[in-house]
Amino acid sequence: MEFGCFALFISVFYVVGFGLLGYGLWSARRSTQAASWPTTAATVTQLEVRESSDSDGSSFEVKVQYAYAVDGVAHKGSRLAFGYASSSGREAHEEIHRKLKEAKAVSVRYDPADPSVSCLSFGLHRSIQFTLAFAATWLLFVIGFTLLFWLFSRRDAVLLENLLLQ
Repeated sequence: MEFGCFALFISVFYVVGFGLLGYGLWSARRSTQAASWPTTAATVTQLEVRESSDSDGSSFEVKVQYAYAVDGVAHKGSRLAFGYASSSGREAHEEIHRKLKEAKAVSVRYDPADPSVSCLSFGLHRSIQFTLAFAATWLLFVIGFTLLFWLFSRRDAVLLENLLLQ
């Protein structure tokens, strides 16, 4: 009974950890694949640094929309990079915003198998690195907690067996 409740409880944490790890690995794969995708000219139609605030503080994210055409077919995109996410480092997001705002033109990378899938940048950037590091740390903690539960739920036979009685 005790183990069943623990297994149900801890499984939620494993699902979260493996979900984050899966998302991080998927983002890393897609973001590195984009390096070899073809490029075409794009027009930035909207650009802003969006601030979100909550009880933990503020986070910032570049929101971009762009238009491009592939083989005469018009497309719209809004992905800066696969796995890109908001963070508390305002300066980094403002640098991206400034670079895009000052650009005379931008190139968009598009998936040759599906030109509607696109991004402006690629690589194993900080958002992906953070996601993977956080997921690994989360899973290591959950595994450690599981091992501690298992150890403390077992009988300590070693002490009993090694007692010398006269």
